Amino acid sequence: MVAPDPLSHWIVLLDIEDYSQRPETAQATLHEELYQVIAFALSRAGLGLDRCAVQDRGDGMLLLVPIGTSPTRLLRELVRGLEDALAEHRGKYNEDHRMRLRVGLHQGLVIQRGERWTGSAINDLARLVDAGPVKRVLARAGRAHLVLVVSEEIHRSVVLGRYPGIDPAAYLPADFVTKHDEPRRGWVTVPGYPAPPGLPARAGEPPRDPGRPGEASGTCGGAGTVGGGSAASQAPPPTAHIQQVTGGQVVVAHEALGVAGDYVRGDKNVHHHSQAPDGAAEYRRAAPGNGS
Repeated sequence: MVAPDPLSHWIVLLDIEDYSQRPETAQATLHEELYQVIAFALSRAGLGLDRCAVQDRGDGMLLLVPIGTSPTRLLRELVRGLEDALAEHRGKYNEDHRMRLRVGLHQGLVIQRGERWTGSAINDLARLVDAGPVKRVLARAGRAHLVLVVSEEIHRSVVLGRYPGIDPAAYLPADFVTKHDEPRRGWVTVPGYPAPPGLPARAGEPPRDPGRPGEASGTCGGAGTVGGGSAASQAPPPTAHIQQVTGGQVVVAHEALGVAGDYVRGDKNVHHHSQAPDGAAEYRRAAPGNGS
């Protein structure tokens, strides 16, 4: 059987921290809330969830974003939107329902056969999001809502371009070795932190930890630039509102996600959705001093 031609996509992967360690009722809430969080964040980048192909992974999701989307706008506004929505979520729920995310961004070719997506770009991004250094950064950044890891290609072509709202100084390299003994590198940033805690600034240097002692809880400061930056640059972004999540048809994984012969995570609890949850919550974040 001849493989279909691949298509180029921006690929976003989200994974909820410590999902499997939560009570089942908390897992169900987090799973539903994740759709609200990502729908809000995508709206900040000028996208609707129905414009993206979505694969539900139980404790996270994989999205294929239309290739015509501006990469700088996607990177900048997606992270700002996630930060705002996660802060709103934090204010509504107790610790059992706290949602912190590992988020990955990559770009590459994807082959789609029905509900099954394959491609080395998906494999590579899954390995970045699941890498030990990325998990440790989020664990060390106690007041953060998320950690973002981008591929070397995204770092070189987008982050280092010094586009407005994207601070290259807030990214540090995270090196690791895959289970197949392949050396890999991602670039990590944590919104609200000048640099991701626990990563060395350069090879041979001790890990940097810009966090403060005892910051295991609380909300993260606003991030005026993606990945933090100076205090002056961390003013909250413009307010955006979502009345409801309209969603579109969601592509559902009926089995563990197989990508190019390598299963991303075989122990995923896959939930089935014909469309994203509708009208579950309205996210509103009022900018300081606007009186709303």
